[in-house]
Amino acid sequence: MALSLSHVLLSALFTDLPHQNHILTLHTGMARSTAIDRRADGFEVEHPEVVERLCTALARGDLASVVLRSFTDQVSHTRPDGVEIPMKLVRGWVASDRTLYPLDEAAMFDAHCMDAASGEPLSPEEGVIYTGAPEVDLAVFHEN
Repeated sequence: MALSLSHVLLSALFTDLPHQNHILTLHTGMARSTAIDRRADGFEVEHPEVVERLCTALARGDLASVVLRSFTDQVSHTRPDGVEIPMKLVRGWVASDRTLYPLDEAAMFDAHCMDAASGEPLSPEEGVIYTGAPEVDLAVFHEN
């Protein structure tokens, strides 16, 4: 990915986050996801239009939600066919007023483990650790 507003945003988003392989899901009325691999020289983004849409939402102050699944080196479980499934850290933010507001562990758990229609609890996804998101400094992003 060329040095761009998307690169500046991803650099800010990943500043305090470990791990190399991620899936970013953006909800702006419709969910869109992309794989993002952090490399020594930048980022490899499967669907750049997802990150571009997040840039647009943040620049305009639109309401959106961002969920980031980070794949760890730990094995959660092994499928019957022998494929090892990694543990995933799931964190998120609400985008509003040109800011990413981090969600804490409880908010992430509730968002993923409660049926939206009935309010009934759902079983947590196997191999997932719901965790709080860090603050993201968007000053450099908004300067561009």
